[in-house]
Amino acid sequence: MLSLIYKSEWDIALEERPIPQIQSQHQVLVRIRATGICGTDLGIISGKYHAKPSIILGHESAGDVVEVGSGVTTLKPGDRVVIDPTYYCGQCAKCRTGRQNHCMHKGVTETGVSSDGTFTDYYVTEDRFLYKLADHTTYEEATMTEPLSCILTGINQIQLLPNFRTLVLGAGPIGMLYSYALASKGVTGTIVEISAERRDIARSVAPQGWDVQHSLGDAVRLHSPEDGQVDLIVDTTGLLATPSIAHLAHGGYLMLVGLRDGESTFNPKEIVDRSLKIIGSIDSLGTFATAHYLIEQGIVPAKKLITHAFPVTDYSEAFAVLGCDLKGRLLKADSTAVKVVLHSGGA
Repeated sequence: MLSLIYKSEWDIALEERPIPQIQSQHQVLVRIRATGICGTDLGIISGKYHAKPSIILGHESAGDVVEVGSGVTTLKPGDRVVIDPTYYCGQCAKCRTGRQNHCMHKGVTETGVSSDGTFTDYYVTEDRFLYKLADHTTYEEATMTEPLSCILTGINQIQLLPNFRTLVLGAGPIGMLYSYALASKGVTGTIVEISAERRDIARSVAPQGWDVQHSLGDAVRLHSPEDGQVDLIVDTTGLLATPSIAHLAHGGYLMLVGLRDGESTFNPKEIVDRSLKIIGSIDSLGTFATAHYLIEQGIVPAKKLITHAFPVTDYSEAFAVLGCDLKGRLLKADSTAVKVVLHSGGA
């Protein structure tokens, strides 16, 4: 099967790999049809996020059931499914204390990072990580389920009120999904994006009641001309934690979801005195089924956010529209896309 392999920093290539085989009674072999390109993939390729050399990249996927183990009773060959790639054992100390997204086996089981992923033709997982797709939900739309589930996990950590003055920093797929997930809870706000091209895209697909601005300062002035403060800032860029704190109202939240190395500074006394909450969030924790429902029901319009699709053989072009220049070994801040999907095997 044709697979997109991570070899080392800036070195990825298509290679033939054997089709994986079912090894236990609850495993399922899935024919991959579509996989979304994630910011984590860009981080791995550019050397900003560690991954195991020689693994198959990719983790935001949907496809068809091909074969099931003897213990699988809820799925059959031909079923269309979306894959929850966040493996957890259910038995380790993290899993047994409600932190399955930080399962202690993650170092060898993380799909597309420490174990083989889904930029390929076939993938084996357990039945508990598969969800059937409604007939009207496309494979492409279903690829948005995993990132949306990660976003819902973040939102669940906030005591959210619908009248929160809210900013989402970054109009990539995570930023746009945050805006829609928040909108589903009655929140309106502003998306901040420095790229003119992405601002134009964001304005055309933003949820009702949301606007788009060029800078953090412009967005704050729009929402709070009196005091220059907002209640919730979601930073998907990984770059704006320090300036964001100054714009938080007393009791406000700063949600950090951008996977970038760097340093941010703050005064602990200010955090205490103003009752600020700084929260980090990664992966999915008990939210995949809800994300699946929101996409299936069209509450989050996944189709609107998918701006490009390519066959996996055109991966270089697919990464290029996301600002990832493989030949030039350069990851640009701007992009001509929101969400990009790769199709496997001519699907």
